[in-house]
Amino acid sequence: MTTPAELSSARQLAADLFAAAARRDDLPTAGTLHCLAAELALATVRRPTSPRLDTLATDDLITRALHALAGLTPDDFADPAVLDAARYGRRALRGHH
Repeated sequence: MTTPAELSSARQLAADLFAAAARRDDLPTAGTLHCLAAELALATVRRPTSPRLDTLATDDLITRALHALAGLTPDDFADPAVLDAARYGRRALRGHH
């Protein structure tokens, strides 16, 4: 099982990436809403977006957020917030292609 610190870190990273993707102009409205829903589901502290994220494409931001969640154990997905965030993230990515 993931340690509490690892779980918190993965949730924060995914939330930060979903938030950065939601601010992109090239993401359709539905994708923006899915990214915001994913960010909110993770219930983390909102932080300013890192300028280094500006160099990543929108798809890359969403994909990296999903990868952060994918690194969690199946037991971590027993938390409905983690599962919901992953589902919203997948919808955002599908809607952007």
